[in-house]
Amino acid sequence: MKQILHQPAPTFTTHDVYETELDLRALQGKKIYLAFERNAGCPVCNLRTHELLKHQDTFKLHNVIVIMIYESPIEKMREYLGDTPYPFHFVADPQNRLYNLYGVQRSAIKVFRGLFHGLLNKVKAGSALFEKPMKQDGHLDRIPAEFLIDERGKLSLVHYGKFVGDHLPLKLILDYIQ
Repeated sequence: MKQILHQPAPTFTTHDVYETELDLRALQGKKIYLAFERNAGCPVCNLRTHELLKHQDTFKLHNVIVIMIYESPIEKMREYLGDTPYPFHFVADPQNRLYNLYGVQRSAIKVFRGLFHGLLNKVKAGSALFEKPMKQDGHLDRIPAEFLIDERGKLSLVHYGKFVGDHLPLKLILDYIQ
């Protein structure tokens, strides 16, 4: 089910890969950037994560909770993240419980469409950022989706990717949280 702007965000309770509990109801009062990516070995997702990490101070300054959901199992996520401490919450969802809750799509057509929107350049750039070779382990036809949730728990921005690599412009996210 696709999510609708200004409606309450679907709530969930889960744990990130660091075993921190995340309860969306308990996070009311804070802004949340919720991103559904593909899997730990996805170079396009790796590129996006690195883009977001460049702005980690802005997220922290404005008290924004960043939650990144991946289809990979927790072991694969921990392998990907290594010992580096990150300021974001990374959540393993190999059963697709949260993906289904937010209506995040799978589409071979949208993967193909990505080829006409710089997908190969993003794959190359994202692959170069891996510290060691990674293999994709989720659905290769998973399309990203992003949600900005306001302090009242309502959806302020909803973005379902039109192709692999289609994310909200960083400027739009940064303008919203500031």
